[in-house]
Amino acid sequence: MAFLRKWEPFRELIERFFEEDFDFPFSPRLATDVYETDKDIVVEMNVPGYKKEDIKISFQDGYLKIEGKANEEKEEKEKNYWRKEIRRGSFVRVIPLPKEVDSKKAKATFKDGILTISLPKVEEEKETGEEIKIE
Repeated sequence: MAFLRKWEPFRELIERFFEEDFDFPFSPRLATDVYETDKDIVVEMNVPGYKKEDIKISFQDGYLKIEGKANEEKEEKEKNYWRKEIRRGSFVRVIPLPKEVDSKKAKATFKDGILTISLPKVEEEKETGEEIKIE
């Protein structure tokens, strides 16, 4: 059963600040999907306006780090903006992975502004233990 509670935006921001995948409000928020197949953990991220040379992917201690660097273009004075929503700039996204993966066998592809990273899962060893005979 769900309970209603008063919305407190400042409190929510403070709570989210300490979450592992928090992005500061001024960094571009790029839509990201993380899902699991039989063999892989797959991360797909929309990165429109970036080139593959601008993106760096690293892995450490169960976290996937994706960084993008974009050259800020100087705002043209001649343009009289009615609305300016497109954010350009660098980003960093740290994603905790739900399972252990083999980062040495990871593969990444970049096509039509979508970055896809496939991380093979490490097969869990079934603990069978050793049988102890009763004398």
